[in-house]
Amino acid sequence: MQQTEKIIQSLHSITKWGKVGSIFLYISGGLAILIGFWLVLPAALGVFLIMMGVHVQKSVNAAEQLIQAPDTSYEELLEQYAKMMKMQTLFAISTIVTAILSFIAIILMLILGGLAFLQEIPSDVQQYEDEYEQELDDFY
Repeated sequence: MQQTEKIIQSLHSITKWGKVGSIFLYISGGLAILIGFWLVLPAALGVFLIMMGVHVQKSVNAAEQLIQAPDTSYEELLEQYAKMMKMQTLFAISTIVTAILSFIAIILMLILGGLAFLQEIPSDVQQYEDEYEQELDDFY
C-alpha cells in the first residue's frame, strides 16, 4: 500500500498517543486491581484495562514497524486495533453492569435501612407516655 503524508502522520500519532495511552491504561488497571482486590468486579475491570493497554502497545509496535518499513502489511496494526476494540466493548459492558448492580445495591440498602429504622419506632405510644409520666413524678 502506498503511504501518503496523511497515513504517515496518522502512524506517528498512533505511536505517540498509543505509548501515552498504554501507560495510563496499565496504571489505571493496576490501581483498579489494587483498590478492588477483594471485590471481583473492580479487579475484572482492571484486568480489562491492562489487556487494552497490551493491545494498544502492540498497535504502537506495528505502527512503528510501518513507519520504518512502508512496504509492510497493515494486517498486524488492524488486528491489534480490532482486539483492543473488543476489549473496550467488553469493558464498557462490564462498567454498565457494575453501575447498575451498584445502583441496585444502594437502593436496597436505603430500603432495608429505612425498614430497620421504622421497626425501632414504638407502635404503642400510650405505653411510653405512661412510663414518661411515672419518671417525671418520681423526679419531682
